[in-house]
Amino acid sequence: MTSIGTVLVVALGVALVAVCLVAFVAVRRTRARSGRVVDELAVVRSDALGMIDDLPDAVFRLDDTDRVVAVNERAALLLGCSADELVDRPFSDLVVEGDATISTGSAVALRCASGRAVPVEMHVHRSTPSSAARHAQADDPASLGDAVVIVRRIDEERDDAAELDAARRRFQHAFHSAPTGMALVRLRDNRIVDANRALADMLDHSRQHLVGRSIREFIHPDDFRATIAQQARLELSIDLHARNEQRLRRRDGSWIWTITQVALTADDAAVADDVSDGATSPDDRLAITHIEDITQQREQAARLRHAASHDSLTDLPNRATIVRRLDALLGSADLDEIGVMFIDLDNFKNVNDSLGHAVGDRLLREIADRFRSVMRDGDHVARIGGDEFVVIVDGSDNEGSAPLDVGRVADRLLAAMREPVAIDGNEIVVTASIGVATNDRPDLTADRMLRDSDAAMYVSKSSGRDRVTEFDGDQHRDTAGALETTADLRRAIANDEIVPFFQPIVDLTTGRVGKLEVLARWDHPERGIVEPDAFLPIADAAGLLVELGERLLRDSLAVFSAWRVESPEVGDVQLSINLAARQLASPDFVGVVRDALTTTGVEADAVWFEITETALLSDVATATTALRELRNLGVHLTVDDFGTGYSSLTYLKHFPVEELKVDRSFVHGLGIEANDTTIVSAVVHLGHALGLTVTAEGVETELQLARLRDLGCDRVQGHLVGRAVRATDLRSGFVGLIGL
Repeated sequence: MTSIGTVLVVALGVALVAVCLVAFVAVRRTRARSGRVVDELAVVRSDALGMIDDLPDAVFRLDDTDRVVAVNERAALLLGCSADELVDRPFSDLVVEGDATISTGSAVALRCASGRAVPVEMHVHRSTPSSAARHAQADDPASLGDAVVIVRRIDEERDDAAELDAARRRFQHAFHSAPTGMALVRLRDNRIVDANRALADMLDHSRQHLVGRSIREFIHPDDFRATIAQQARLELSIDLHARNEQRLRRRDGSWIWTITQVALTADDAAVADDVSDGATSPDDRLAITHIEDITQQREQAARLRHAASHDSLTDLPNRATIVRRLDALLGSADLDEIGVMFIDLDNFKNVNDSLGHAVGDRLLREIADRFRSVMRDGDHVARIGGDEFVVIVDGSDNEGSAPLDVGRVADRLLAAMREPVAIDGNEIVVTASIGVATNDRPDLTADRMLRDSDAAMYVSKSSGRDRVTEFDGDQHRDTAGALETTADLRRAIANDEIVPFFQPIVDLTTGRVGKLEVLARWDHPERGIVEPDAFLPIADAAGLLVELGERLLRDSLAVFSAWRVESPEVGDVQLSINLAARQLASPDFVGVVRDALTTTGVEADAVWFEITETALLSDVATATTALRELRNLGVHLTVDDFGTGYSSLTYLKHFPVEELKVDRSFVHGLGIEANDTTIVSAVVHLGHALGLTVTAEGVETELQLARLRDLGCDRVQGHLVGRAVRATDLRSGFVGLIGL
């Protein structure tokens, strides 16, 4: 072979190798692309099968011979068997005999694995049939051929329809039998689609009148804005429901307050199938409106708020209300623009005691009406206590530079009161003491102005009543002094500085001491012995009287017990202790007395309690109960200051008293003033006629003593027969009285 031939052979070999390599690479690339396509097809197939399995209907894939080649999970679940058990079975085997003719939309029954027939509706989707399938369909028109069959249970649809119908009936029953108002409202035009009887009765309309009307026809104009805003939030699904208070108009034009709760229906078909306005379109959303009449609740709440801020007897503002108003005025007023009058009726208690509390209440209402009638616009009047009133004079709106003139307003009030008040045939004239304070200093509070005007009022009282007094610095110092005395008094009670003194009461028949009256004294470390008139009123006002009285009771019984042991010659002398109205009203007082008697060993028969007419009549029911409980303990009871209470004598029949004490004001004129002698004589004879012992207090002269003997008085007390002494001086002072 020539060299040329050799070269050609080599060239051809190289070319062949190159071709083989190229072919090999091409094959590898084709295989790789095919693999990717196969994988992608597998993913698509998996996704498709997953979607088919998620369908709510049963799906059967048939080949061109009507055999099942694939099913979804719903098909296996429908027939109660596994997918593998269905594959490769003729589809006709699954159809109940007699339903062999199958076409799209036909209703047939499929046989479950349990043998139960399930009614279904079938939809057949055929693909392009193969030649074999075409031949099969030609031979058997019932053949489905290469197709997909979708099966839907129609008994479930019937169940759903029945359930929906039942839901409608339940809603309609609940809607129309509800005890509160209900309405279905179409949001598009706010028209009432249906209303129940309760709403019709609430608005005093028929249901026919309500249906078809806009609900806004019945809503108060002032409540529209809130209603529109809430509806917008509902329509935008910002809120699921809304609740507000609004007024609705009744047929007579009156307004009622309601709580209206609105919610969009979750399924309009469940509520709107049988409504009076006909079926609603899908765009006509409905709102269920629940309406409750709260008019009475609001009126009751208003009454409670009024009662909390007003006096129940006169319907005037009470103390808390007037303080709030005064503080508000002071916050914006200039100096000397606000005046306060503190008014206390003079001797009003006499009216209650002599004519009864019912008459007293009517008098207070009349006084309140008169105050209202003379008030200027912008002024305020309030009742802050039993017979106490406060008036605020507002001068902040005075035109020009006219100064505040509280005195002129006060004079009008006094003039209005001086006219007699006719009640049950009685003409009653009541005067008042008035104290005035103005905001003449910066930083004044309502409480401070009330204290200042109260201090000025007491000056009016002490100056003769029925007058007006303006507050000044001296009264401020007096008020500060009273506050300081109160603080001192608290310390005195804690430090046992309130001590018992003892004054003898002498029996005129034997001339010997029959009783010792306990009198309170303040043994002040700096001021010495302070008389009771200087601190007992302060103790009463400060709420200290009950505590002070209990301490004095225990201390005096302890001294009396020790004194009787040390001085057996005193015989059957008894102890008389004063009792205040606050003590009588205390629910624990009888127990305190029982404990004190037990602790000191003093027998109850040796103890008397003296109660004034005023204390007895301040609360008759409480006094009656307390006195009878005390009497059951075995102690004795005396009416003190008899004749000064302006009261009916009928209480002497009801209270278990055994003694009357003639007030010193009547004893003072014995033998000099004929009227005093007549009064004392009448009291002595009255007491004896009722089987009571009569004691005269304040005996200071031999003439008084002689007249009392002549009148038949049983006992006497006063400086003439013995002054009050300390416990340490009791024995020597007592011995000197033996044989009076």
